[in-house]
Amino acid sequence: MENSGSLTGHILAQGRTEASNEQRSSNTRVLVALAASLALLVAIGVVAVLIANSALDGAFESLSSG
Repeated sequence: MENSGSLTGHILAQGRTEASNEQRSSNTRVLVALAASLALLVAIGVVAVLIANSALDGAFESLSSG
């Protein structure tokens, strides 16, 4: 733990231990899960836009021809 010498830093650091390897790996797992969830949501959004675009093209095509 780094001690800057400030009173605020000393007070905030009391009772705080260094992060263990287990906690770091847990944080890494959470980050990977969040990144995967974000990628999945983006992929679902892209598919939804493509489907909506196709449906709207078909709707406007039938309106303009009929």
